[in-house]
Amino acid sequence: MIKKILLALAATISVAVHADINIGESVPTSGLAGDTGKALALGASIYFSRINAQGGINGEPINLITRDDGYDATRTLANTRDLIDKENAVALIGYYGTTSLQELIKSKMLDTAGIPLVGAYTGADSVRTPGSAYFFQTRAGYTQEVEKIVALLNEHLGVSRIAVLAQKDAFGEAGYAAVKNELAKRKLTLAGEGWYDKTTGDTNAAAQALAKANPEAIIMVAISKPASTFAKQFKALGGTSQLYGLSAIQFDNVTRQAGLGVAHGIGLSQVFPAPTNAQLKLVREFQTDAEPFLKSGDYPSYALLEGYISARLLTEALKRAGKNPTRASVYEALSNMHHYDLGGFVVDFSDKKRLGSNFVELTMISATGVLTR
Repeated sequence: MIKKILLALAATISVAVHADINIGESVPTSGLAGDTGKALALGASIYFSRINAQGGINGEPINLITRDDGYDATRTLANTRDLIDKENAVALIGYYGTTSLQELIKSKMLDTAGIPLVGAYTGADSVRTPGSAYFFQTRAGYTQEVEKIVALLNEHLGVSRIAVLAQKDAFGEAGYAAVKNELAKRKLTLAGEGWYDKTTGDTNAAAQALAKANPEAIIMVAISKPASTFAKQFKALGGTSQLYGLSAIQFDNVTRQAGLGVAHGIGLSQVFPAPTNAQLKLVREFQTDAEPFLKSGDYPSYALLEGYISARLLTEALKRAGKNPTRASVYEALSNMHHYDLGGFVVDFSDKKRLGSNFVELTMISATGVLTR
């Protein structure tokens, strides 16, 4: 699967100089978050390939130029500068990471270049409010995800002793704050906390601390690999807490890395429809388009669908922008995208809104390794 992704990305990047509609993307395709970054990029590439096979936009192909940032905000900024100045990108798509988005918004690079960014793999309030007029977000926020998880635990299951595992960076701090605030609304306090380093992904100390506290439930503000490692370590230490994670965790990575025996029963919030929910037109089309890129038995992941959705949204804006789309015309098209239904998933940027979706649902990894809702 990974080899296929790299080949698909390489093929896309190799034609960069021949296309007139350049779209830029900076994501980690290596390192701790590499699997998810590659899936986001492939999802976008899959949809753009479909459009190009149909003749592109007014006869011009869409060209996705993907740059690896290794989950490093400094590299994200450097990549973005190149995409804007050297590659003359008309728009940006599908970035990854809270710190990267914080630094990008703070730099005013989007505003100065007048270039829209569609979709980013973060739900932190710090990049949502006030955000940037040029950042069009496609997913709900961590605050909304945490609210849904805590409501289930506290109101429906009677759980009051809730702890948190968090990554030591802006992402972890955002999720940690959301959990504390949501508990405070219910006159509850944290029953424990554990932190891990973003660079190493070492969760050993956090697993020991939280296994000792052994609360009723732990909310994991983590990405896939550290979440998998933590779950294995925590359960090996005798921890019995119910584990819940935010949408930054890709469940298929957890089942593969931690093993089904550990992954079974982990709850995850999701901010997009299930990639297997064929009742939705969007998902049926996604499955058809993604099938050639998946090995037999592979699961079409949420990250793949997220990249695909961002590409569909941006493609619609390119169509509305008219012949020879510019940054300004694409921005205008996105700004006027009111209650746009992609086929069962609605994005709304009306009334100057930039937070296009509030969709959140809870899922759980089943005994057979699939998600139940």
